[in-house]
Amino acid sequence: MTNALREELKALLAPEGGARRPGLKRSRREDSLYATDLPAVNPEAVAGFMARAAEAGWRARREDGWIELDREIRRPPAGWRPGPGSPEAECCLSLMARHGADSTEEAERAAARTIRRLIRAGEAGGSEWEAALRTLHGEWAARLREGKGLTPVARAFLTEEEGESHAD
Repeated sequence: MTNALREELKALLAPEGGARRPGLKRSRREDSLYATDLPAVNPEAVAGFMARAAEAGWRARREDGWIELDREIRRPPAGWRPGPGSPEAECCLSLMARHGADSTEEAERAAARTIRRLIRAGEAGGSEWEAALRTLHGEWAARLREGKGLTPVARAFLTEEEGESHAD
């Protein structure tokens, strides 16, 4: 699945040229959403791309020959469609309906990691989506056992509701 976040980054990378078009992939890092191999394709274009990405609201940093990209996301991006409904998704939605979200700084950091994981898994689909939901369900159950609230994640990440702009 392609969403507005990926499309935005593709557009930011488009003018860079080089021997081939820079690749854009889901990051494997917990603290980043996407990564590009622009430094390997066109090293002279890195500074310009990083400036444009920052201007568009992305945090960009060089890491092991890649540029890791992230931004704050609270709502699903336009074009977002979660994976198919499942018992894990229903459990997560049930927990959301019955328990409040935690507003601590720790919960906000955990929510950012969870949202990145859901977006990456939603793009991948299939077993990755199910694994992400199992992880979320387990994390929320553990938080509740510890007397904490849920990490604040928008319901729309788990349902067929239309995704909203990531700028909201």
